[in-house]
Amino acid sequence: MTLELDESQGTRPDYRGTYGWPVEQHAGGQRLITGSGVAAVVVPRALSDTVLADLRKLDCAGPALALPTRRERVTVLLAEADDFGTAHRPLPGGVRVLPAGSVVPLPDGRDACAARWLVAPDASRRWLPSLGAVLAAVSSVPVVGRPGAVEHGIPRELLSW
Repeated sequence: MTLELDESQGTRPDYRGTYGWPVEQHAGGQRLITGSGVAAVVVPRALSDTVLADLRKLDCAGPALALPTRRERVTVLLAEADDFGTAHRPLPGGVRVLPAGSVVPLPDGRDACAARWLVAPDASRRWLPSLGAVLAAVSSVPVVGRPGAVEHGIPRELLSW
């Protein structure tokens, strides 16, 4: 993988220039702002390996981040937000599509940065999978527990970044 580098920021990746993502500098790091073509789906880490494998099988694997929260590490899947994505089945507990304007920290080359790529973006394959494809892969994971017990969101306190 080769990323274009922003010379004014040293060796930090230029996510805006390379991928066209809506990125801003904040507190010495970089963060993505959802909307403007980029969506983010938060998946509990316990489900992410299955979801990532399903997306690879469908040739829809896109960038995926591991991020710490107050209770656990979660996986954030990036997707194309220009389509209307809906899940045809209930989403497993703890899965959440972040609303437009949400902030997702990006790995920026600093040791202090808590965000880590599970699936790094690829400059030779700049497209993101559709939100619909990501939600289909997530909703295909069997829901464990009693019917009707599906939790559709992550408590706000988990989103500590």
